[in-house]
Amino acid sequence: MSNAVEQALQTAILREIAAYELYASTAKRVEPGPSQDMLLDLAAQERGHRRRLENLLSRGAFARLTDAQEEQVIDLKITDYLVAAPLSPDASLQDILIVAGQREGNSHALYGALAQVAGDEQTRGLFEFLANEELKHKQLVEKLYDELFYAEN
Repeated sequence: MSNAVEQALQTAILREIAAYELYASTAKRVEPGPSQDMLLDLAAQERGHRRRLENLLSRGAFARLTDAQEEQVIDLKITDYLVAAPLSPDASLQDILIVAGQREGNSHALYGALAQVAGDEQTRGLFEFLANEELKHKQLVEKLYDELFYAEN
């Protein structure tokens, strides 16, 4: 594995850790119910992505994907055009969801780029899977944003 790919994997791992922390901390701030459940699920998925990336980095291997994991997702683009405020400890749920949606979009782009330069089929498959997973997360965040904030307007 090249040094550039290793650095990209380490960056990706840090992004997964940051995403996990964002979702887990936000889940503590919302009322119990579907929104909290979704945020906790996203946090768990980010933890799983981190494990996959760490396995690839340490052993050059990852678990095989199922057909369900390869499902294609449509980008709703809701958060693409919203202005993200810097997150602070007292950030609103609306601001957190905007940042989360944009971060998921950036992660999707990163994994898509890594898939294009991957040295073998298995590694490319992992990055394509992760890109698709990040797009799923973006879609979930944007649907929640739409439900909570567009419905009010």
